[in-house]
Amino acid sequence: MTTARPLLVLGVGNVYYGDEGAGVHLVHYLRTKYAFPPHVEIVDGGTLGWQLLNLISEYEHVVLIDAVAAPPGKVYRFGKGQVPDEIGYGKLSSHEWEVPDLLTAMDLYGDLPDVTIVAIGVDPLEFTTGEVGVVLSPTIRERMEALATATLRELERLGVEPTVVRPEMTASQPFTAEEIVLAHA
Repeated sequence: MTTARPLLVLGVGNVYYGDEGAGVHLVHYLRTKYAFPPHVEIVDGGTLGWQLLNLISEYEHVVLIDAVAAPPGKVYRFGKGQVPDEIGYGKLSSHEWEVPDLLTAMDLYGDLPDVTIVAIGVDPLEFTTGEVGVVLSPTIRERMEALATATLRELERLGVEPTVVRPEMTASQPFTAEEIVLAHA
């Protein structure tokens, strides 16, 4: 049996559906602005869904950053089985239905580490208008600092204090599709 790695910060979402990619945008911000201790891994999980099962099970703690169908811009922090009633964990995008199902399945099989979800409410307007794109809406962009603060507080609760390496960066500064894709190169 292998020893679990200490901490995974995992951003999920589809950046091509605007606000639905807020979790991915935030992990790119965190990796750019801060240096983290070696025991902390910051990962862009994109829309991998079930393919994240093995990765998640390797850790003692997971801080999962996501966008949820809820009042736009409202930031949430909750654990497994504690999803606030106003959150619609429905078909927000190509990954959304898989996050709660994945965590439930892992829990049933005894593979679920300690998971905290830090999420931001979004309105999936792209599906009603047919518009898609990597740009965050002004409402969500303005609230990215609050999402970053909630995530950093959770990391602090877990004993992690990252070092600021790019003080000029703010969470509201958008990343382009090219910057996100090139981060994987």
